[in-house]
Amino acid sequence: MKKCSKKNMQRQGGLIRPSSVLLTTGLLMMAASPMFAAGGVGLDNGPKIMSVTQDGRTVTVTVSDEAGELIGANVIVKGTTNGNVTDFNGQVTLQDVPANAILEISYIGYITKEVPVGNQTNINVTLEEDSKALEEVVVVGYGTMEKKQVTSSVTSLSAGDMMKGVGGSDITTSLQGKISGLVMANSGGANDKTTIQLRGLTSINSGKEPLIVVDGFPGGDIRALNQDDIKSIDVLKDASAGAIYGTRAASGVILITTKSGSNTSGKVKLNYSTELSKKQNYNKPEMLSADEYRARTDVNIVDYGQDADWWDALLQKDNFSQKHHLSLELGTENAQVYTSFFYETNEGIAIKDNRRDYGGRLNASFKLFDGWLEVRPIVDYRRTMRTSFTNNGNSDQNDQDEDLKPNFKQALYNNPTRSPYDENSPSGYNVWTGETLDYNIVADRMLNTYEGIDTWFKPEVTMKLNIKPIEGLSYTQTLGYENRQYELHSFDSRYHRTEVTNNRSGKAYLSFQKLENLTSEGYFTYLKDFEGGHNLNAVAGYSYFEANGDFFSMTNYNFLVDNVKFWDIGKGTYLADGKAAMKSSKNITERLFALYARANYSYQDKYMLSATIRHEGSSKFAADNRWGNFWAISAGWRISGEEFMKDFTWLSDLKLRFGYGVTGNNDFDASYMANTLSSDAYWMLPTGGWAYTYGPTSNVNPNLGWEEKKEWNVGIDYAFLNNRIYGKFDVYRRKIDGMLYNVNVPQPPYPNAQQWQNIGEMESKGWEFEIGADIIQTKDFTWTSNLNLSHNSGKVLSTWGDGTQIVGNGFDEPGWPGDASLLQDGAEIGAYYIWKFAGFDENGEFLLYNKDGEVIPAGEKTVNDKQFIGNYLPKVMMGWNNTFRYKNFDLGINMRSWIGFDVYNSWPMYLGIQGANGAGQWNLWKPALEDPKYNQIRGVKQLCDYFLEDGSFLKIDAITLGYTLSLKKYTNNLVDHVRVYGTVGNVATITGYSGYNPEVNITGWEGGVDKVWNCDPIVRTYTLGIQVSF
Repeated sequence: MKKCSKKNMQRQGGLIRPSSVLLTTGLLMMAASPMFAAGGVGLDNGPKIMSVTQDGRTVTVTVSDEAGELIGANVIVKGTTNGNVTDFNGQVTLQDVPANAILEISYIGYITKEVPVGNQTNINVTLEEDSKALEEVVVVGYGTMEKKQVTSSVTSLSAGDMMKGVGGSDITTSLQGKISGLVMANSGGANDKTTIQLRGLTSINSGKEPLIVVDGFPGGDIRALNQDDIKSIDVLKDASAGAIYGTRAASGVILITTKSGSNTSGKVKLNYSTELSKKQNYNKPEMLSADEYRARTDVNIVDYGQDADWWDALLQKDNFSQKHHLSLELGTENAQVYTSFFYETNEGIAIKDNRRDYGGRLNASFKLFDGWLEVRPIVDYRRTMRTSFTNNGNSDQNDQDEDLKPNFKQALYNNPTRSPYDENSPSGYNVWTGETLDYNIVADRMLNTYEGIDTWFKPEVTMKLNIKPIEGLSYTQTLGYENRQYELHSFDSRYHRTEVTNNRSGKAYLSFQKLENLTSEGYFTYLKDFEGGHNLNAVAGYSYFEANGDFFSMTNYNFLVDNVKFWDIGKGTYLADGKAAMKSSKNITERLFALYARANYSYQDKYMLSATIRHEGSSKFAADNRWGNFWAISAGWRISGEEFMKDFTWLSDLKLRFGYGVTGNNDFDASYMANTLSSDAYWMLPTGGWAYTYGPTSNVNPNLGWEEKKEWNVGIDYAFLNNRIYGKFDVYRRKIDGMLYNVNVPQPPYPNAQQWQNIGEMESKGWEFEIGADIIQTKDFTWTSNLNLSHNSGKVLSTWGDGTQIVGNGFDEPGWPGDASLLQDGAEIGAYYIWKFAGFDENGEFLLYNKDGEVIPAGEKTVNDKQFIGNYLPKVMMGWNNTFRYKNFDLGINMRSWIGFDVYNSWPMYLGIQGANGAGQWNLWKPALEDPKYNQIRGVKQLCDYFLEDGSFLKIDAITLGYTLSLKKYTNNLVDHVRVYGTVGNVATITGYSGYNPEVNITGWEGGVDKVWNCDPIVRTYTLGIQVSF
């Protein structure tokens, strides 16, 4: 834990809206009224609790520890309610203190001290750390453990470790580079979804992301969380830690704990924070200007006599984003409440890529019946309005036009002598048709209205029964319901390119999707310290999860006016003509049920042993393969606790860990294993013919079994110099059996073209190293640094079936150069499967090597001539985070680096080859024309290693500078302190790579390409923030 002294203070706060305060205060008073009635504690109109005794003196108390003044220490006149907490200077002033009074001074993690007042009016108190209370607690599956007893690979972050103001569409931006082995891919758009991968690829096609657990409830959505509400994040990396979650933990587990109330002695603590942000596009691609394009001699270009910068036309340069977060906290010993409300607008760097979010959270905790029962209700709500596409897993939305989000790919291709605007057009845009590779993407975007509405509602309750007759025994029951709703309203104007092409006057589309998750879990916990240093922490219980969903959409065309858009969808003439479309579906119910148990044993905190078992059944599998057993065992040895290590006084801690575990994976759509029929479609019959009738929607595979991950992990935890230097080192290997993949099957006999099958085995292995240090610790200046390094590699061990091969990583049109990835026996994850470059002929056209090592013209190549070349998985990934504090100033610098990996640079391949067989009349990328490596190439583009480059880079993710000012004495104790900070996100990238962006997607087996056809602006964010605590 981190104490709140001057040298490490970073607390939240802010301004207040009267309406929000009235609403919040009303809710809090209703929620808290029983506890105040029970406890006899009342609130007055000010921040101070009045003393029972009104005669006495004024006493000022200064509280500190060995490092400096302590902020937030509790000082109270013993036996009364006369008390308060220390301010930014570690001081508190109490009125009406009798001479015979005793002051009680307490602070979390320190030994409580009692001081007689006597004749003193100024009292200095130094608190000592309580070594037992300071033991760091780690959240694990279905409980917590002291960090010193953990035998698995777990990395923990507190709220203070997450930098404020870094931007992004969700909280993952603040996690970049913080956790070894954790990789996140996000293009930086306001509505983009983040892809998360932990410790490399754990499945080819199914369940590749970690399980998210929020406040003990599995299956949470990280996009629904607000950073200001997060208390801590614990990442369970290996199978021995995640096995208790069974099938859902194959790719690791991220446990997120949100803030809860505390004992504030009945006072209300209020924090407000706000951020104002501006986004900037940097490293903009350099394309030929209109004049440079006109000067081309390699092709006969068409000159429209205008001047356009298509990329620039797609940028929203006047973007402005804001965040507001208000939280209130109050409580007594038996009842605590935390509630928060937020409002955010996030305007992206691209036109019409905006979103607006608002919502709130209520976390409460009540102790009833003399501590026999603890009840913790949680209610979370969030609503998002989007003007751009996001991937919610809705296949119908994925099928919509490209104009649902800004099309920067086409901005690179378009002719710069043709303007997107036409003042004489009714729409104001220059709309032309008939050209599939050159069209007005600005008009496509602006003449489409897109309204996406996402809603999350999640009420939960946790009830804990403390069975007091048996010390340490309790039963916890959790019940949770989650409702996610996704709406889409889309309308193409009559002037839109697709409507003009099809001679229609407007297209309206509406869809609604609802997903419901039910969770019920109950477990016994037994915690017991026995004589002689024996400790037992045991858990046993059940878990039930159910998921349902439904979907509805409709499409209509030809409207008399554009202004009504989608809100009178029945007026389109296609409804009367019978050409309108309507679609509905209901998801097959998914159910999971499991029984589980875990026991952790420790002897004198030196020898530790843990065992886990989970018996789980999934409705996705056939009856004979429905149940699976997942288990783990781990052990730890604290070497530093041995007698023979006592002379090594510089060694604070040294623990050796070993773990082995088995987890499962069933992450595929439940409908694939359901015998369902659908109507009004053509279906393949066993005879090979087609019939328009009812037919099966899936190829049921009764032999489909669990995908299992078997993983061992060996690690060392260490700390030196009185814990000034600390860290860990882990080595791991994962073996995945029965890989799940949706393979192609013949028609007939199968009615559909694909079926889920277990196709083979793969492995993933690597290492992780973490080191942190409190490098400088003085009263006025501190410097804390944390460095993590990691490496991961993977390989397909075997595929079940003769010559089974899976191709992927296909390149885009025109020309369709081919696929750059292949999975087969022995194939390395991340390797490119491409042709090997042999040189150029006298005309500048490619020469390649065939499978026999002979040089051939590119036109004679075959698929069998391809080779495995290079690899896009970095040899080393680094995260380096530094925090400096000088008096009231704080400075944070976060950096990342990927070292030793290949990137396929598609930019010169698509936009640098001159001539009719190269880019043709597309615009050209100037760096390729200026680079002698590329500017002499002619002919057809070739998928070969000539375009592979070293992508190593060092990136400054974020820099933040803040100043904290105590305002207590200036505001009559109304405002405690204010922190003002400025943050720059995505500061700079240092690299020798010649393409657009070396930070390519590496989270799957089809990555490693700097894609022209999937490029987005690189975004730098500037943020000014204020936090105020009352």
